[in-house]
Amino acid sequence: MVVASDLANNSLGRVYCLWLLARDLGWRCDVVATRGEHVWGPLDGTPFAADCHLATDAAAAADLAAGADLVVAAKPFPTSLGVAVQVARRLDRPVLLDVDDPDLELALTSGYSVTSTAKRVARELLKARYMAGMRRMRVLARTVPAIASNPHLAATYGADVIPHVRPVPPADDWVAPRPDGEVRVAFVGTVRAHKGVAQLRRAVAGLAGEGFRLTLTAPAPRRPAPWERWVGVTSLDEGRRLVADSDVVVIPSVRTVYSEGQLPAKLVDAMLAGRAVVASDVPPVRWALGGTGVLVPPGDLAALTTGLRALRDPQLRVDLGLAARERARQEFTTAGVADRFADVCTRATQASPARTAR
Repeated sequence: MVVASDLANNSLGRVYCLWLLARDLGWRCDVVATRGEHVWGPLDGTPFAADCHLATDAAAAADLAAGADLVVAAKPFPTSLGVAVQVARRLDRPVLLDVDDPDLELALTSGYSVTSTAKRVARELLKARYMAGMRRMRVLARTVPAIASNPHLAATYGADVIPHVRPVPPADDWVAPRPDGEVRVAFVGTVRAHKGVAQLRRAVAGLAGEGFRLTLTAPAPRRPAPWERWVGVTSLDEGRRLVADSDVVVIPSVRTVYSEGQLPAKLVDAMLAGRAVVASDVPPVRWALGGTGVLVPPGDLAALTTGLRALRDPQLRVDLGLAARERARQEFTTAGVADRFADVCTRATQASPARTAR
């Protein structure tokens, strides 16, 4: 049983990876959360969504998890790790923590804020309560075995690395980039401040006269540029199709606490699709690419523009894309990671429930 923090937000993308690994091993994997009235849009209506359940509280979650051998907490939040520990205590089961983002590090560095219209006293009470909850999660996270999405987070939590995964793609599904003068650039994912989309738009604007075009998976702004295509929020499958239809996928993260510890799942999609990648040089991305993409300093518009311009060469795009695809098939598929995941889960189930759940 995986306890998610919220069924409706994009943290469910990581839970989907764990579900894929369990299914590859022939295991049953249910997902439960005490928040979220519907499944996150890109995964709604999928077989994964059928295994997602909303519980009113930890007691109801424990009823849903009654047959589970292992309770996995997806993220070190009170709504995930906190609930998972309560479930484990009720069932006398061990807990395994999954960390895919530096959520604790961000929370305990920058704190929490609410809308500027909130009254000062209420705002400070909310912040104090939130920070106290996250400090409790930091202590609790040290008492349970853990897995992490990349080596940077694994070193922080003393965790085993279980990266984002996708099913093994068919050998014949690779399509060569077009050799004509247009270069289709894609940003596929949820737009957040740390993801550097504003800078990517400026870089492509400077290259539009050279045939560069940009597709983004977000609602269009008030004044989209003529060379931009905004497609809105997409399904997971549609996102993969957009990646496959591009020539270059860009991961333009700015340098923040969050980006320094995050491995974007769409990087894995781009690599498996054999697309050339331009990405900010942060530790998880550098590790994932393993020399098969173009890395640029975070926040450096000139370097990002230069990196994109170099990929006007279709042969370079082919060479980088095929190298990235080969690395991803080895490192980021269910077949390549399932045995490692099985070993971690087996060791976790052999841990003492009394020790791991307190």
